[in-house]
Amino acid sequence: MEIVEANESIRGALNQFYREQGYYSGWSHDERAFIATKNDEIIGSVKVESCHGISILRGMYIAEKYQGKGLGSDFINHIEPILNETLSYCMPLSHLGAFYGQIGFEVIYPDQLPGFLIQRYRGYENRGYRIIAMRREKSCSLSS
Repeated sequence: MEIVEANESIRGALNQFYREQGYYSGWSHDERAFIATKNDEIIGSVKVESCHGISILRGMYIAEKYQGKGLGSDFINHIEPILNETLSYCMPLSHLGAFYGQIGFEVIYPDQLPGFLIQRYRGYENRGYRIIAMRREKSCSLSS
């Protein structure tokens, strides 16, 4: 298994992987996507969106049969240099707060998000997602 930055040639396959995970926000041109593969199959992905001088961690999904094996932590370690460049935000499902907390994200009130992210957050809430708002300062150390 390896983690690499995705290139344009696999855009369709990555978007298909996301749909299979129940995530319908495809890979946009404002995002860098990273994938984990095994035997040429995408088994996980995470995206980092750059917008308004901040980074937004988005769409971390691991195929079910590979969950619980440390792949999420591997992704975070792989993208740490990107997260260290700017202030970063994420809006994970509420049960994932402790996981993201281990890598330096802290829970914040939704109204502490930048305006455009408040709108995105409210949209997720309106669709029934139970999410939390989190922020990570740049150059945050991941070591415990």
